[in-house]
Formats: sequence, structure tokens, C-alpha cells
Amino acid sequence: MNDFKSLKPISVYSTKQAVDDGFLIQVDQKISQEAGIRHPVYLTRTVWDKYVEVPMGMEWHQDEAGRLWDVLFMFAFFARKESSSHLLFKLLVQLPDDGDWEQNEKVAERSNRLFRKVTLKALITARDFDDPSPAIFIMKPFED
Repeated sequence: MNDFKSLKPISVYSTKQAVDDGFLIQVDQKISQEAGIRHPVYLTRTVWDKYVEVPMGMEWHQDEAGRLWDVLFMFAFFARKESSSHLLFKLLVQLPDDGDWEQNEKVAERSNRLFRKVTLKALITARDFDDPSPAIFIMKPFED
């Protein structure tokens, strides 16, 4: 019988280190609570850069707070219907059609190519290796 309790980890990369390094962005808890989310929320840098930051040329009719709200609200909406620690959810995101489409993006039905139906993944897991309290990590479906 294996006793895994006696094993020591080879390497640990903590959530705090990932935030400090810029690979994860912690959402202001006040904002996530307004969206009905009780636990801390982290977005990967790739999600933040593509779906929260406002693309050049769209600043006149969008802002970062609104785009972040869309991600959080749609996560909360799908999470209320699903009881799983692993959740795929969809939202519409307006992006310029620069040929930078990814496998988690489709043209939104009955729209021009500026609106993408985006699929994201949320994992609800321990906040950190030394903090078992729950946290939500939102990423692209192919990220881990």
C-alpha cells in the first residue's frame, strides 16, 4: 500500500506566485460578489488580454469593466444551472475581425464577424496548495 502522505512535492507553483508573475489576474471581490459569485475569482492572463481588455479601435463604445462584467455574469448564469467543479460556459464578445480566431470562438449566429461566441472553462478548486478554501479559475478550454 502506498502512503502518499510521506511524499514531498518536487515543485510547487502557487496561485500567489502566478498572480505575482502576471499569469493570473485576481478579480476584485466586490465586483465578483455583485455578479453573485461568493468565492474569489482568477482569470488567466490569456482570457484577460483577449476578452476583458478593450481592443484598439473599440474604446469609444466598450470599457474594461463592462467586458469583465460579461465574463463574470455569464459564468454565474451557467454556474447556477450546473453543479460541477468543471464548467464550460459561453458568452458573446465583440472583437475586431483581425484573423486571430481561436478554437474556442465561433461566429455568433445572425451577426457579423465582429461578434464571437466564446467558450470558456471555469474550475472550482482549492485557492492554493496551502489554502483549501474554494476559488474559481476562468480560462480558455484548452488551458490548465
